[in-house]
Amino acid sequence: MAVRKTKAKAEAEKKGQSTSKKPPSPARPSKEEVKPPKSGPAKPLIQKVKAKTETKSKAKPPVKVQVKAVVAKAPVKSIKVEKKVEKTPQSASARPSKSTPPKTVAPPQKVPAPKQAKPLPVSTVTTARNSVLGLKFLVGLAKAIKDAVAPLAREIKGREIVQEATSGDITFQIDRVAEKTLQTYLRTANLPLSYYSEDEGYSTFTSKQPRNLLIVDPIDGTRAAKNGFEGCVVSVASTRVLERPTVADIDCACVMDILGDKIFLAERGKGARYYVDNHLKRPRLSQNVELETMSWSMTIPARPAELIFPTAARIIDLSSLKGGFFACNSTSFSLTRLVSGQLDACVDVANRYYRDIPERVEDYFLNAGRGKVIGIAPYDMAGALLIAQEAGCIVTDAYGLTFDNLLLLDSSKGNHRSIVAAATMSLHEKLMSFFDTRIKQYEELLTRHIPSK
Repeated sequence: MAVRKTKAKAEAEKKGQSTSKKPPSPARPSKEEVKPPKSGPAKPLIQKVKAKTETKSKAKPPVKVQVKAVVAKAPVKSIKVEKKVEKTPQSASARPSKSTPPKTVAPPQKVPAPKQAKPLPVSTVTTARNSVLGLKFLVGLAKAIKDAVAPLAREIKGREIVQEATSGDITFQIDRVAEKTLQTYLRTANLPLSYYSEDEGYSTFTSKQPRNLLIVDPIDGTRAAKNGFEGCVVSVASTRVLERPTVADIDCACVMDILGDKIFLAERGKGARYYVDNHLKRPRLSQNVELETMSWSMTIPARPAELIFPTAARIIDLSSLKGGFFACNSTSFSLTRLVSGQLDACVDVANRYYRDIPERVEDYFLNAGRGKVIGIAPYDMAGALLIAQEAGCIVTDAYGLTFDNLLLLDSSKGNHRSIVAAATMSLHEKLMSFFDTRIKQYEELLTRHIPSK
C-alpha cells in the first residue's frame, strides 16, 4: 500500500512540476531566440524583421513599400536600378541604397522642360487657337501705313501718276508710298502670311505655308488723300481661308482714317466698335427712315455720270435740302460713317447697269474709266462690309443680294458689284424700291434709243 501511495504521490508531483514549469518555459526560450540575431551576422533575418516593421509603419505611402519589395526580391529588378544610377555621375560603383530609388525617380519629373520649349504665339498676333490673326496686328499695319501717308496728304503731295493698278484704277505716287510701307511691315513681321492689295494683287514674303490672308486697300479714297480731304482710309481684313476665299470667310477687319482720328474694328460674330482719339465708342446707327431727311453718299469715281446721276436725280433733289447728299470717293469711308451715325445710307448702283445691259452701256463705262471698266472691287469694301454688318447695318447689292459668295481674290470687271447700304431695314427697303424702279425705267429708255451692237 505504501508503494502505491508513493507512486501516486510521485505522479502528482510530476504533474505539478509540469504545470508549474509551463509558464516560464516559453518565456525563456523567446528571449534567448531573439538575442542571437541581434549580434549575429545573419542578414536575411534582419531583412525579414525590417520588412515586417516597415510594412506596419509604411502603410501610408504604398509607393515606398513597393520600391523596397523590389530591392529585396530579385536581382532582375536591381538591374533596372543600376541602369538609372549609371545615368547619374554620383554612384557608378556604389550599391543602390534605400534612399536612392526616389533620387533615381526624380529626373523623369523634370520632363516638363519641353512644355517651356513650346512658347505660344504672341497674343497680339493670334488667338488661343493660333489661327485667327488678331485685331492688334491689323491695327499696327494700318497705323504704319497711315503714318507714312498722312504727311503727304496734309501737304498735298504724291499726286503724280506712276502706273495703272491690276484693277485698272490709276496708281498715284501716294499709293506707291502706302504699298511700300505695307510690304516693309509684312516683311519685318516675318509671319506666315499672304496678302492681296489693289496695286500688287496677290503676294507673300514667307517661304512657309501661309496661315492667313490679308485683303488690303492701303488707301481707299486716293483722290481725297492726294488732295488733302478727309474721305480716305486704310482698309485691312483677314481670313484663314486661302483657297477661293469669299466675303463670308473674313474673320476680322480694321478701317482707319488717314486724316481723321477714327478707327473702326470688327470680329465676325462679336460685333463692331470704333475709337475716336483712342476713346472707345459703340456703334450709333441713325434711326431715320425718311428719304427727305436722309443724309447719304454715292460713290462716283470712274462711274458713268450720264447713267448714275439721271438715275439718282430725283432722290438727290428730295434729300439735299433737309438731309444731305455727298459725292464720295471711298466705299469704305462711306460704310464706316453709317457705324458712326454720320450717314444714314450709301449707294453705288452703276454696276447693275453693266450686268443688266452690258452691250448697251459698256461704252459709257470705258469712257469714264479711260479704257477700263471700273467698279467696286472686293478689296474696296471687304473690311468695311464686315464692320457695317456687325454693327447692324443692312448691306446688299442693287439686286438685294448679299455678298457672302463674292470672291476676294478677283478684281476683274466680272467680279465688281453694286451696293445699297442703310442703317435701318425700313430705309434700305425704300432705297431698293426707288433704285430698282428707276434703273428699270432708264434701262428701257436706253434700249429704245441705243441700238444693240
